[in-house]
Amino acid sequence: MPTFSFDENLPSLPVPDLDKTLKKYLESVHPFLSEIEFQQTTKIVEDFRTGIGKNLHFHLVERSRSQRNWLEKWWLDWAYLEWREPIAPFINTSGCVIGSEVPVSLAEKAEKMNINIPAAKAAFTCFYMNMFFQELRSETLPAQKSRTTYLSMDQFRKFYSTCRIPLENKDKMVNYFKTSNEGNCPTHLIVMFKNRFFKVNAYHENSKLLSITELYHQFKYIIENYTPRSHGIGIGSLTSDRRDRWARNRQYLIDLNPKNLESFDNIEKGLYVVNFDDLKAYNIDQILEISFLKNPKNRFFDKSYELIVSKTGFIGSNVEHTPFDGMVSTTIIAYTFEKLKKLAKDITMVESFGIEEKFVEPTELEFDYDLHIENEIKNSSEQFEKTGSLLECKNLILSSCTKDQLKSYRINPDTFTQMCMQLAYYQLHNKPAPTYETATTRGFYHGRTETVRSCSKEAVKWCQAMINQNKLTRLNDFELLKLFRQACEKHDRLMNEARDNEGCDRHLLGLMLIAGELGLEMPKIFTDPAWKKSGGGGNFLISSSCVGYTNTVGTCCPFCLDGYTMIYCFSDQGLCFSITRFKNSSETSMNGIVESLKSATQQVQRLFEMNPKI
Repeated sequence: MPTFSFDENLPSLPVPDLDKTLKKYLESVHPFLSEIEFQQTTKIVEDFRTGIGKNLHFHLVERSRSQRNWLEKWWLDWAYLEWREPIAPFINTSGCVIGSEVPVSLAEKAEKMNINIPAAKAAFTCFYMNMFFQELRSETLPAQKSRTTYLSMDQFRKFYSTCRIPLENKDKMVNYFKTSNEGNCPTHLIVMFKNRFFKVNAYHENSKLLSITELYHQFKYIIENYTPRSHGIGIGSLTSDRRDRWARNRQYLIDLNPKNLESFDNIEKGLYVVNFDDLKAYNIDQILEISFLKNPKNRFFDKSYELIVSKTGFIGSNVEHTPFDGMVSTTIIAYTFEKLKKLAKDITMVESFGIEEKFVEPTELEFDYDLHIENEIKNSSEQFEKTGSLLECKNLILSSCTKDQLKSYRINPDTFTQMCMQLAYYQLHNKPAPTYETATTRGFYHGRTETVRSCSKEAVKWCQAMINQNKLTRLNDFELLKLFRQACEKHDRLMNEARDNEGCDRHLLGLMLIAGELGLEMPKIFTDPAWKKSGGGGNFLISSSCVGYTNTVGTCCPFCLDGYTMIYCFSDQGLCFSITRFKNSSETSMNGIVESLKSATQQVQRLFEMNPKI
């Protein structure tokens, strides 16, 4: 069946039951409140339920009657397009693939063969990214499923040839992808090198994809011909600025010279961007830092996907994911590297894939600019580097925590990991952390995400029991495992409900936005301290997401100053975390949380290994 053929038949996004939402919300705030505070919040929630909440819910249901996904436009606008601060590093994400670095012995061999390592590595990677594009175009890619339920594939339309456009007050998205049945669409890549932009065709005129060898020659041509030349001014750095200022500067450039609009148009329509950097990366921490926090002049942060190629050939990414969620880019990168693994050829074979006599050489996309733009580039670059210097990223691989081991415990590996995160935070900070975990709602029409509030009463009770070292009151292993399983069962239930769009966060967001549209005073439920203490309003202390059984790791900015980001996967090498924090937080500690995560997983594994029959 065609890739996108199931989307129109998916059920519309339902509006949850108000009573159930408020009950779930009250359960989620309980761990962070005293009993007196909880009683006060309970009264506020009850007043909301019987008062203004009932009216807001009625209006939300009415909205859902005319929109198959009542949240879709709101989510795009409220969560992303109305954001006025820089998108990098606050909105964009970065990632890489574990084990994809070029081994020293292979690099030495390639150098002796006079192979350009970054160009070769990019050629292999881009070829399979282009193949994925071709499968989307022809709709031969199987639609994804969750057990027996098809998932919405709509987000995959927005990965290629997609760009965010800065406008004052609210940005917009442009997307030029079309399936073959829908018509023609752009088929070129954008390459950035030395702060310059180049247009590279991904197809021959006969609609055949450029081979790995042909892509290699295109990339090598750019690197060899422009290495002796000076760096470009760095127009891309403007995309790292505050959105209103970038909007004004973009329009200024367009008014300055019509060719600037043509260059922007080519960039915005490109399938994705390939960024060749002068910076070297030898490990995951280094490539994530380069991709996430470095070199703004050689980026165009508004593009949906940028493939960051370090000078050593280690590849990372920078993703503007406004129109799609992390699993889209994860799926495409996992596809790419699985194909490379099956190909079983290394970069020294880059010249062995054939080359046609005729293909169009890369063309540089030039910009006209003046002193005003030079100053704006200088200011935006300095601001980005200043912000980037405040963030710290660390990758942690727990090789003793394998997929098979976790499954042998008869616990969902994701749930196991979430509980270990709760224990790690609690034993380091001596308090529970309001936690955001992403759940997909792609089982519904144009579904995106819902929040799982992982820090439940059951999880906190177990954490408190685990850190209790009093010999007189400490529970035995049987009792600790019983509490652990109860916490896991609660988490599994919350995750299943969130996937059915029965969490509390998106429903409450809808009610809050309805109140704003009706010109009403903000309901007290959203100004009550419990809202912020439990993570509402962007105050989750742990922002987390599981990217599955892949070798793909990623990171993004914490929600708040004193928070952590914990993105994790179950890789071939073990359970892998990518952790980010603000260096200027007096509350968080990178070394502390890393050691605490190690300790927490070891403690839980010991419980199971010492008590295999429980």
